Amino acid sequence: RRLLVREGEQVKVGQTIAEMGSTGTDRVKLHFEIRRQGKPVDPLEFLPHR
Repeated sequence: RRLLVREGEQVKVGQTIAEMGSTGTDRVKLHFEIRRQGKPVDPLEFLPHR
């Protein structure tokens, strides 16, 4: 539905980065990606372990 952060912006733990919604599809979707120097990286390196 709405992005709450911009590209290049740092985010904090627990910060809401987007509001999910539908854009004419049959499901609600959110694409999450972490990039370093413009290239996608494995987000597990940056997310807390479960």
